[in-house]
Amino acid sequence: MATETIQLGTTQTARGRPFTSPGRYERDQQILAYMLEDLRATLGEMAEGVLTVRPYEPVEWTVMGLKRRLIVCDPMRIGKRSKVHVVGFFGERIRDRNMEALEQANAEVVLEFKDYPGILSYTSVELADGNWANLVIHDAPDDRERWRSSQRHAQVATALSPQYYLNVRIHNGHIPGGVMGGRSIVLERTKYWDYRGTTVWQAVRELTPVAQPMH
Repeated sequence: MATETIQLGTTQTARGRPFTSPGRYERDQQILAYMLEDLRATLGEMAEGVLTVRPYEPVEWTVMGLKRRLIVCDPMRIGKRSKVHVVGFFGERIRDRNMEALEQANAEVVLEFKDYPGILSYTSVELADGNWANLVIHDAPDDRERWRSSQRHAQVATALSPQYYLNVRIHNGHIPGGVMGGRSIVLERTKYWDYRGTTVWQAVRELTPVAQPMH
């Protein structure tokens, strides 16, 4: 059961919930930027004929022993969009818990991308602290809402996440100029979930330029 969603101010950290600190944005944006660069490099190699990228086929590799995974759902269309939207996922996993059921459910969610043509790509990266980050790029905000309404996605979000995560934060934003335009991700809002209590605590922060770190 979830409580009422709390509205967080631009510089506000919820008491007792350090994962809501605005100080987290800089690192999160760096990780999202790394994943975006992986996608750009892959699409560049595809355009040069160096790499063959097939729709919905995972490309997996490791960097300094940490796993990375990229799925390009529509290799021909993704680079041509003048503006795309993004979903960035960060979660703090419960330590020493068998993640097999969650990994299987996540794999099934990815398989559903074929039913949602607005989803253009999915990137995930293993972090040094044992957690994972995900970046989904899609055409329009409506695509995100349709995907979230799928039965499998809803099951992961509402039933499995509380069993495997202490907390989750999800960023929504866009890339001006599209994936290959060379611009950075602009975050628009962040949603937070804290699963530690008997009810699920939720909050949202609408972002302004003040909250965006300068690079």
